Amino acid sequence: MKLNISGKTRKVLLPLAFVLASFLSYAGEILPVPTAVMITKNLNYRKHKVKLFTATDNKTILFTVDGTQGQRYTLFIFDLEGKLITQTTIQNRETSVLPEICAGAYLYEVLSSDKKVENGQLKIQ
Repeated sequence: MKLNISGKTRKVLLPLAFVLASFLSYAGEILPVPTAVMITKNLNYRKHKVKLFTATDNKTILFTVDGTQGQRYTLFIFDLEGKLITQTTIQNRETSVLPEICAGAYLYEVLSSDKKVENGQLKIQ
């Protein structure tokens, strides 16, 4: 049996074939579930746009600030008992990759020149 598949249909079927092959490769096993990261922000200064977000793998957390030119920003992440888990410092418009953090609830603060720019909660599942 010979099928004629148009270019437009091929563009749809080929990615679908890869997805199905991925599901089949996990036959009999549980599919891996990406880590969920939820962020609740308390905005303190509108001129500093703080972004905490995940990379495409949904595991790696990235930190960037679009604010004042030449300004340094420090991100602190604490557990709920107040213990410092990690910290990183970046310049305006730089992006930092945070080390892998265990699942749980955390608090974060972003400071610039000893002034709180933003704080909030970070929940990793």
